[in-house]
Amino acid sequence: MIKEGKFGVQEAVSLTVIAIVSKVFFSSPAILAGLVGNTGWYMTFISAAVALIGFGFIYLLLKRFPGKDLAEIFEISFGRVGGFAASGLLGFYMFFTTITRTNEMTEFLKVYVMPLSPNWFVAGIFVACVFMLCMLGLESMARVSKLFIYFLVFGFAAVLAMGVQNYDVNNLFPILGQGLDKVAFHGVIRSSIYGEVIILAIFAKSLHGVKYIKKEGIRAILISVVIISAGLLACSLTFPNYIQQEITSPMYEMATLIDYGRFIQRVESIFLYVWVIGEFISASIMFYSFIRLFCHSFRITDKKPIVIGSCITLYALALMHKDIITIIAGYVAVIRGLGSLPMLTLPLIALIVASIRKKGGDVQCAK
Repeated sequence: MIKEGKFGVQEAVSLTVIAIVSKVFFSSPAILAGLVGNTGWYMTFISAAVALIGFGFIYLLLKRFPGKDLAEIFEISFGRVGGFAASGLLGFYMFFTTITRTNEMTEFLKVYVMPLSPNWFVAGIFVACVFMLCMLGLESMARVSKLFIYFLVFGFAAVLAMGVQNYDVNNLFPILGQGLDKVAFHGVIRSSIYGEVIILAIFAKSLHGVKYIKKEGIRAILISVVIISAGLLACSLTFPNYIQQEITSPMYEMATLIDYGRFIQRVESIFLYVWVIGEFISASIMFYSFIRLFCHSFRITDKKPIVIGSCITLYALALMHKDIITIIAGYVAVIRGLGSLPMLTLPLIALIVASIRKKGGDVQCAK
C-alpha cells in the first residue's frame, strides 16, 4: 500500500478547486458559445447541480465503506475482477485526461506565447513539472495547492475586474441563447466539468473521515461554480457570441484587451501565471490519480518506477496529436460528453451493486 500522507480540509478543497476550474482557461468558453450561445455563464449552474447529486452518491458510497478509498470499494462491491475493471476504466480516463491537458497546454502556449518553440520542448517542460510534483507525493501537491490558490484567485479576480472597460451588457442578449432546451441538455451532459471532485474519494485515506469529505466536496463544487460562471460571464460580456466562437482562448484574449494607459498594459502576464500554475497542479493530480489506481489494481507498493514509466508514456503520447483542432474537437469533446460516466456514474453503479450484494462494513450507514 502506498502511503500518501494526511492533509486537511483547506488543502483538499484547494486541490479540488484548481483541478476543476483550470479548464475554463482553454477552449471551453468558445465551445460553449457554439453550443448554447451566450448562456454558458448560467448553464454551468445546472452542471454544478448535477455534479452535486453525483457527489452525493460518492458520499453515500464512502459512508457505506468507512475507512476505504474508492479503489478498495470497487473491489469489494464488484469483486476482484470487476473492481479491477472499474479501477482500470477510471484510471484510463484519468490518464487520457492528463494527455489531453498536456496537449492543450502545449498547443495554447505555442499559439500565444512560444510560437517558434517545437512541441517536444514545450511538452517536455510540462511533463517534467508533472513528474516532479508526482515524485513529491500527494501531500506536497495538496499543500502547494493551498499556498498558490490565493494567488491564483487574486490574479483571476484582478483580470476580471480590470476587464470591465471592455464589457458590453448587450452581448448577453438574447438572454436565453439558443433555447432553454439546449441549455438544460448541455448543462446535464457537461456536468463532467466538475467531475474532478472524485479525487476526494480516490484519496479518501489521506483525508480525515467521510464527514470531512462531504464538506470538502460541497465546498469545492460551490467555489468552482462561482469562479467558472464569473469567467464565462466575463467572456460573454467582452465578446459577441459570433466572435467568441472563433477565439482559441477567450479568457486570454480578454486579458490582452485590457489597457489603462502607459502604466497598466499587457496584464495577460498575470493571467498567464494563473493559467500555467493552475494547469500544472491540475494535470499533476489527475496523473497521480491514475498512478494510485494503477498501483492498487496491480498490487504495486513502490510508485516511483510507475511514475517514471508513465511520464515517458505521457510524453510520447503528447507528441502524437495532429493539431489543435484534433484536441478541441476530438479529445476535449469526448471528455466533456462522456466524462460523467466514469466520474459520477461509476460510483453510483458501485453503490447500487453494493446494496444488492449487501456489501459494506455497516449497511445502516448508507441510510
